[in-house]
Amino acid sequence: MRIVLISDIHANWPALEAVWREIKKIGYDQIWCAGDIVGYYPWPNEVAQWVFEYADRVVMGNHDAIVAGLMDADYFNDAARYAILWTLETLREDLKKKIALLPLRLDLGNSYLVHDTPLNPLSMEYITDAYSAAQTLELVDKPYTVYGHTHQPVVFAYNGNQIREFRNFQNFPLKEGWKFLINPGSVGQPRDGIPLASFAIWDTDTNRLTLKRVDFDKKKVLEEIRKVGLPEIFALRLFEGW
Repeated sequence: MRIVLISDIHANWPALEAVWREIKKIGYDQIWCAGDIVGYYPWPNEVAQWVFEYADRVVMGNHDAIVAGLMDADYFNDAARYAILWTLETLREDLKKKIALLPLRLDLGNSYLVHDTPLNPLSMEYITDAYSAAQTLELVDKPYTVYGHTHQPVVFAYNGNQIREFRNFQNFPLKEGWKFLINPGSVGQPRDGIPLASFAIWDTDTNRLTLKRVDFDKKKVLEEIRKVGLPEIFALRLFEGW
């Protein structure tokens, strides 16, 4: 089976459109989304509609949790808070209700799907380095965890003795005897210095993982952000990938 892993779309429709075109070219069996459907960008309705139509497995991210009324925006910076409050006013009520029903974590046999950490979903923990990854993998009870939140694609592998980190994983073997944290990066707002939307393909027949990146129309994002009055910084950062 070929599973597409996506995360952190953040209402960026041009980025999602580009990813969707690539996914359809490659072919897929399932799509798993690790949350943060909305926030930052000006297409929450289009993106949420797509997710609920095409994604087979979806979990709630922290931006989604604010829409669902499970968290408040006090911990956001001013720009992010403005954007999520704008989203609350703009998002259709039927889509808000669907977002509110999303699970925080999905148990998928030998895998977890979660936004931030499988041990304490929606704790806002960022698993970005080998130390935090090893702490998580030591305690998690499944070999595979797909997560997002950091906006940086990475695979952490742990065998009980050593932790290894892989940033550009291509045809990467998920070997037996190891546990893995798999982050496909961000569709809507990449933060690893590469200004391309990212996602991953997990071939469960060969148990190999491949990172994919595609460009998208950043000027269109900037134009729409200016049109609706969202902070320009969200569009400008896309040109640098941070």
